[in-house]
Amino acid sequence: MQPAHRAPMRPAARALAPFATPGLAVLMIACGSPRPDADAPPPPTPPSAAAPTTAPPPDWSALPPLGPSPRYTPPTVETWTLANGVSVWFVPQTQVPLASVSLVLPRGAATDPAGKAGTTALMADLLDEGAGGQSALALGEAFQRLGTDYEASAGTDAVTLGVHLLADQLEPTLDLLATVAFRPDFPAAELDRRKQQRIASLLAAEADPSNSRSVVLRRVLFGDGYGGLPADGVRETVGRITLADVKAQYESVFRPEGAAVIVVGALERARVAAQLERTFGGWRAGPVAKPAPVAPAAAPSGIYLIDHPGATQSAIVVARRAPGADAPDFFEAMIYNWALGGAFMSRVNLNLREEKGYTYGARSGYTRWKSAGFFSVGALVKAQHTTDSVVEIFRELGAAATDRPITAKEIDEARGGMLLSFPARFENMGAVAGQVAELPLFGRPADWWARWPAAVEGVAPTAVEATARTYGDRAPYLVVIAGDRATIEPGLAALNLPIQLRDAQGNPLSP
Repeated sequence: MQPAHRAPMRPAARALAPFATPGLAVLMIACGSPRPDADAPPPPTPPSAAAPTTAPPPDWSALPPLGPSPRYTPPTVETWTLANGVSVWFVPQTQVPLASVSLVLPRGAATDPAGKAGTTALMADLLDEGAGGQSALALGEAFQRLGTDYEASAGTDAVTLGVHLLADQLEPTLDLLATVAFRPDFPAAELDRRKQQRIASLLAAEADPSNSRSVVLRRVLFGDGYGGLPADGVRETVGRITLADVKAQYESVFRPEGAAVIVVGALERARVAAQLERTFGGWRAGPVAKPAPVAPAAAPSGIYLIDHPGATQSAIVVARRAPGADAPDFFEAMIYNWALGGAFMSRVNLNLREEKGYTYGARSGYTRWKSAGFFSVGALVKAQHTTDSVVEIFRELGAAATDRPITAKEIDEARGGMLLSFPARFENMGAVAGQVAELPLFGRPADWWARWPAAVEGVAPTAVEATARTYGDRAPYLVVIAGDRATIEPGLAALNLPIQLRDAQGNPLSP
């Protein structure tokens, strides 16, 4: 039988005959190189590998030069006043369809009844435990249906109620906030429950040296006056609070005098103004709580020791009184503090942590309330180095005021660090609301934050030196130490300071 007739192979196909299949042959024909078009331009000639480069090679021997410092402009604040005198501070933010609203009442824990510290904080905590005839559970579900987060807090100078919400839910959210703020029920059962929870929490906190250090520090600096106890109180004072105390405190705190509403978010001013007038416009004035006076002087200089048997670390702090939020050297003190102990590369931290190895970190800082404040330098240190750490803190304070003043380089680094971290104060709407809330509370103008960077840049080195001299004087300082008395007390004699014992609630103890 003769074979079937086949067309002759082309040379390329014949060369691949041992591997060829009909499908592959079709693929080869379909995917073959196209014939060149006579009218098409020739392909570009690739550059020669030997062609010289025109840009100089990078210089790896040095860091690249710094570019210009970025400039951040904080958001603009608009202000107006409701018919009943409540001020409104409005910041439009259109990036996302969200909003944050805060009601700030300029009466805080400093107005607590004598001997009952923690009353204002407990009252604020109970607002959403029943209001307008709705239970705590019902109020929580109502906020959840709106997609709203609610929070309440009490500090030394103010009570703040805040809501974080979807911008299109402004009206129902403010109505619900008004129910909580103006129609609380204060159920007796909820008071007992929350009071006992707070007492248990405060009792547990007494075992923490850092907590007892903070409590005793305020007691020795301010006594039983303004700022003398934490806003939450201590176990002893909270135990005395009654339902009548909570209701009376509410009546004198929740008044429109001096109150402010902070609104931040994707909202129109006209809509905000109309809703706030409807929600808060009927709020009427009345007798208001007054803060306790500032004690004339701090306790005598010395060491105030809280015994924590078995503690392997000592919580130490060296502190003195300082002006409040209206301090005349506000910005100079910020730069001084940054260099002394406010930053990781500050003098105190480099000394106690990096050089001596006494601690994981040491810091200094100002606490500024409306009517008073204090400056402190503290750390958690190894128990066996308690006295040494106190000596080094005093040495750094004295050196900055005398033989080793804050240098121009340290001032520049402080300015740069403060300015570069400044935008973080406004990283979300809640943060913006928190920063703006300080303005009416401390009597600052609406453009305070806009002027803040220039104020930092304008601090003169001579002014920083003057602040360093003020805080380098050892005489006004007190030392508070919480740690194992048996381990640390013998060494404290080297400080030549009288020692007084205190309990974790700040009460004096006999030797």
